[in-house]
Amino acid sequence: MEDIQVKNKIRGLVNSIIPYDQLEKDHIRDIDDWISSGVPIFRIKKDAIPPKHLVSYALVIDPDHEKVLLFDHKKAKRMLPSGGHIEMNEMPLAAAKRELKEELGLSLEAYSPDGIQTEVPFFVTVTQTVGISEPHTDVSLWYLFTEDSTKSFQSDGTESSVEFDGFHWLGFDEIMSTPIEQFDLHMHRLIMKIRKFKNAA
Repeated sequence: MEDIQVKNKIRGLVNSIIPYDQLEKDHIRDIDDWISSGVPIFRIKKDAIPPKHLVSYALVIDPDHEKVLLFDHKKAKRMLPSGGHIEMNEMPLAAAKRELKEELGLSLEAYSPDGIQTEVPFFVTVTQTVGISEPHTDVSLWYLFTEDSTKSFQSDGTESSVEFDGFHWLGFDEIMSTPIEQFDLHMHRLIMKIRKFKNAA
């Protein structure tokens, strides 16, 4: 059973996000209304029960070299960050850290270029899924984690071979010059938001 206090905490985290643009404002309002309505928000069965549910993204970045670690996701057929569905009554940051460990074997600290507490997601999106999974709506809470892109990296998470075909460290400029269809459809906006808050720090 979903815990009302947990749902209210998540709603509070989402409302604490500093929106990048009008679309993110709209998504924050949509999520607030959705959680407030009392409908289920945690996925209980693959791929689409309930048809709209929470996801945590764990985006690994190297802010000094302006690079992002992305993976060739088998189901979505796109380059995506690590991440997955938030389990029943799990807090989003805990879910992001769990996914990092399960998929990549990494234990990293959350990073926040905007100076907000790292418990608050850096970015939020509401997206209709693509790929081979049953169509549904992902309410994605994006967390940032830092790693040195010059270090040799080998994914040794227990689920990496199941979820991904390979990985890439991509530069911010490289991502911005690549058609958005190769990524999550909000990836360009996310890079612009990271740059905005990083440059303002």
